[in-house]
Amino acid sequence: MDVGNAQLPPPPVGKFEIELPKYKRPGEPEHYRLSAARLGATKREPSTTLVHFWFRTRYVSALAAGLSHLHPHILELHIRPSMVASLIGSCVRLLLPAFAQSWVRAALPEWFLPSHVVLKQQKQGEEEVIKAELFDTEVKAYGRLKPLQGVVIPTCYGRLHYNGTRALILEYLEGVSLSSPEGATLRLEELSTLLQPCYRALHAFGVHHDDPNLSNFQLVNGKIMVLDLESAVFDLSANDQAFFMKTSIECLAGRYRNMQAYYRHDGSLEAA
Repeated sequence: MDVGNAQLPPPPVGKFEIELPKYKRPGEPEHYRLSAARLGATKREPSTTLVHFWFRTRYVSALAAGLSHLHPHILELHIRPSMVASLIGSCVRLLLPAFAQSWVRAALPEWFLPSHVVLKQQKQGEEEVIKAELFDTEVKAYGRLKPLQGVVIPTCYGRLHYNGTRALILEYLEGVSLSSPEGATLRLEELSTLLQPCYRALHAFGVHHDDPNLSNFQLVNGKIMVLDLESAVFDLSANDQAFFMKTSIECLAGRYRNMQAYYRHDGSLEAA
């Protein structure tokens, strides 16, 4: 989804701009760019598996691949074409006015899925109660933040059970992760400027993203979108929102600077 022209809520009156501490590592430049070796690297295609599952009233077939070995509960899906879905989509577009099309799409999201989505399952293993609570928190956050879906957070198409486990179908975001070399070429001031409207937009709906890991932020068409709402915190006071936004962005900036130095050391980045 192209969010390059999406409009975020204006910052609340009286909110301050965050001035970052000086994160200077000896021998490191002020700005980085991708190295020639990284630019010429061939991207490895992940192995895929054909999967089948019910999503509401639709039986879905898709090619599934893991997005990360660190997160085996998250799958990237390429949904196989469906003649029934194509027929329903054509009928809705041709026969219904715009307001009715929106209502049908909202009522029957399974028949209007994009071909490329993400399936995120509830984490499995020990501490099942805690992992169930994390999943419930994420569901609550997506509901609370519905007006921001597709703009600041991915669109959530709905819930299902996959292999006996609760799961969400989410929008697949293009762009690059802030934890990747491709996402590590921002100046720290640019990083802060992009992060602040994300936090403020979530805060406008009473949600604070309380997991400041770089992998939870995706750079898409010049804007940052927020991933992983399992650790969301709700209904903080305005003062607490401002304080935790500041500390989160400072934490992210420090990690970003360390990550840039690491990628320069391994040859993925070079001084700009």
